[in-house]
Amino acid sequence: MGKKQSSSSPDKPTRGTREETTTRILDAAEELFASRNPGDVTVREIAEHAGVTHALVHQYVGSKDDLFNAVVQRNAPDRQAVIREVAEFRAVLDRLFPDVLDRRLHSLTMIRSAMDGVEYTSLQERITTGQMLVQLARESAASGSHRQPAPPEMDARVVVAAVIALGYGWVGLESWLLQICDLQDADPAEVRRQLVEIAQAIGDLVLPPNGASPAA
Repeated sequence: MGKKQSSSSPDKPTRGTREETTTRILDAAEELFASRNPGDVTVREIAEHAGVTHALVHQYVGSKDDLFNAVVQRNAPDRQAVIREVAEFRAVLDRLFPDVLDRRLHSLTMIRSAMDGVEYTSLQERITTGQMLVQLARESAASGSHRQPAPPEMDARVVVAAVIALGYGWVGLESWLLQICDLQDADPAEVRRQLVEIAQAIGDLVLPPNGASPAA
């Protein structure tokens, strides 16, 4: 008598197994998208990185565009909800900026996609988020709110790193930032001038406040 075949097929795992495998596929895709131009990453590479078959990736997630969108959507924080909830520019920055730093793979994926011109479905959402932040900033400026005092001590290394990040980050993400912050019609020379002044303001953080004695 022949050996009885199992009633379950490896191509049709249980729901739990499918969810775990899908997570593994998306984890692998996120790592690859964050490390290279997403346009150069193939579905076959993602499958190998996840330890599954090429066909299973298509069955569980879909095409490479579907993979990219799934990676973006699953880790995208609802930043618009934070803006609505907090509704104060400085407080919103205090919430959103650390989140960008903490969601490292997600942020790297966004940077790669922007630098390499890879479109993704949530671009309009990012534009809306940027417009909401710009509106909050304008409201703060119009309200006469005062700037927070600079921290009393800043590590010069961190200040220099922040200035470098501003310069290279702008060059890498300029086309994306112009869309998100509605700067397409801005005078490039004026934008450059203001960026230089912002960098100088960051650099001033290494200087002691007025009336304070320099560190020994």
